[in-house]
Amino acid sequence: VFFGCQLPAQILARSMEGYSAEEIKTLKRDASIREREAEYERKRKQEEESKREQLEELKANVERQEQQKLQERIETLRKRAAIRADEKAEQERLNQKREANIAKRQAAWLQRANSEIQDIRQEQDAEEDRVNANLEAARARKRENEEKIAEKKSEEKARQYELDMKRAERMSERANRREIREITRVDKIKTEAQQELQAFIQNPFPVPLKQVLAGRVRPVPTVTELLAAHKDRREELKDLESQDIPMRALLRNQTLFQYVRDIQMKAESDQLKPPEPTIGDSGRGAGRAARRSSSPTKSNKVSSPSRRGASRHGLTAR
Repeated sequence: VFFGCQLPAQILARSMEGYSAEEIKTLKRDASIREREAEYERKRKQEEESKREQLEELKANVERQEQQKLQERIETLRKRAAIRADEKAEQERLNQKREANIAKRQAAWLQRANSEIQDIRQEQDAEEDRVNANLEAARARKRENEEKIAEKKSEEKARQYELDMKRAERMSERANRREIREITRVDKIKTEAQQELQAFIQNPFPVPLKQVLAGRVRPVPTVTELLAAHKDRREELKDLESQDIPMRALLRNQTLFQYVRDIQMKAESDQLKPPEPTIGDSGRGAGRAARRSSSPTKSNKVSSPSRRGASRHGLTAR
């Protein structure tokens, strides 16, 4: 092989004449290197061609797969579109059927509601007629009752008027009789007092006259009033014991002593005192005490107790 060409051995031997062994060895080595390079280049080209063929095959496979996928996708989309169209048509059919059923139910409901409304209106009219009849009957009964009540009231008023008239007449009669009795009693008391005074003037005695004793009589509270006042005092005392006096004084904007003083003055003003005997109520001792306490000049001017009592009641002798 020389420069990539195979030559016959004789031609090679003839051509190598005149070269030394070292040169021949160098030439062989160069030829071997060139041969290996040519082999390497050939293999490389074969590999590149193989790779190119593989790449082309891969490209074709990829294009074929993409085309297949595209066809499959188009077929899938076409099927989906067909399914959607079928579903849409079915939905439209169902919607139309539903709307027809709804319209049918609506018509049935409307007819039923109208009939119920008519029944209710008829019942309402009947109820209103019954209520109006009952109201008229109630008004008639009310008018009758009012007339009866007014008649009873007029009768009662007339009867009460008669009773009032009779009561007024009887009260007038009783007042006249009472006045006559009082006048008679006063005349009798005056006569007795005059006779007692005449007897006392003719025969003086130390016992006081009736008119003097009557003049000394003072009004006194009854036992019931005293018990009620006692109960009120006990309740006030209990309230006073339970109350917070400093706080109440503070709320009334007063000092403690002013508030206590007000309570004391109010209790003293509301107190109901029982009658207490006096020196003038003791009869003969009172006359002696009065004579001892009075001066001789005043004793000459003051008349006797019997005359004072007689003059107080307007029963002095004429």
